[in-house]
Amino acid sequence: MARNFKSTTGRTFALVDSGLNSPRDLAFDGERGALYVADSGAKKIYRYHVYVKDNGASLGLITDGVQLCIMQNADVSWVNVDLNGDVFYSDATAKTINRIPVDVIDMLSKGQYSSSDLVLLSEKSLESGGGAAPESGSHFVYSVYQGSVNPHVSTPGGLVSDGARIYWTNQAEGKTAGSIVEGEVAPKLPKAKAGEPAATAFPSRVLTNETDAGYGVTKSNKYMFYAADKNGIGVVSGVTEGGATFDFISGLAAPRGLTWDGDQTIFVADEAAGVVYSFPGGRLMSGAPFTKSAVLHGAFGIWAEHLAVPFASTL
Repeated sequence: MARNFKSTTGRTFALVDSGLNSPRDLAFDGERGALYVADSGAKKIYRYHVYVKDNGASLGLITDGVQLCIMQNADVSWVNVDLNGDVFYSDATAKTINRIPVDVIDMLSKGQYSSSDLVLLSEKSLESGGGAAPESGSHFVYSVYQGSVNPHVSTPGGLVSDGARIYWTNQAEGKTAGSIVEGEVAPKLPKAKAGEPAATAFPSRVLTNETDAGYGVTKSNKYMFYAADKNGIGVVSGVTEGGATFDFISGLAAPRGLTWDGDQTIFVADEAAGVVYSFPGGRLMSGAPFTKSAVLHGAFGIWAEHLAVPFASTL
């Protein structure tokens, strides 16, 4: 837990301590109590149900111990879930930004399908249908943005969705493809003007291209934040809607996962330092004060909730 940008205890507790190979990013669906873990070693995304446990003097989180695989055979280090319950992940090898609809996850949980039955529907296939996806109730996963046809996807990293739009970073070639890119959850191909060729990719736009390598990304009610390598120095930058960029904190070793706590605080996991830091993100500033919130070997993924801040690490 955090208060005034600082950890109240600095202690960490194992929420899931078995059945994972190399857990990386995390995403939590508070509405459904679902925790999603991207396991890059297993090339899978798992879902756990999380519950609040009253310990008498305090509240904590526990899982039901059931591990559900919702995606397999993918190069997954980054995952996100939006307010609709849809899960998004980037695949660095396939160079894609993908969406798993919540109804597909529901069917997986009911045993109607297994993750091996899922069919990845490519952007090219969606284009042939005018951008329209098949009806719900199917077992399709949508590869919405693809590097093979979209100039703003190179080697995608972290991603976040607000339910209508999706944002992602590029871990390479960010100065050309975009350090942070904005797209749509359910994009449609723009109609070509008379005499002009038809569009070949769903629309997307670059919010900033200050760095080649971008990693975690999160969205507050005011700004976009992303972790990056800027000339060999780890930074977390805030970006306004107009594209103005401020380095909130710098001097980190290898900043990776980012999350916003829903109020005024941003958390960042520094993988190389094995530390999770927090800093105020309510107003634009350079050189914001930051505080060590937790020490965790190989800290990578992170997600903030009101009761606790779950981390993924290679411990």
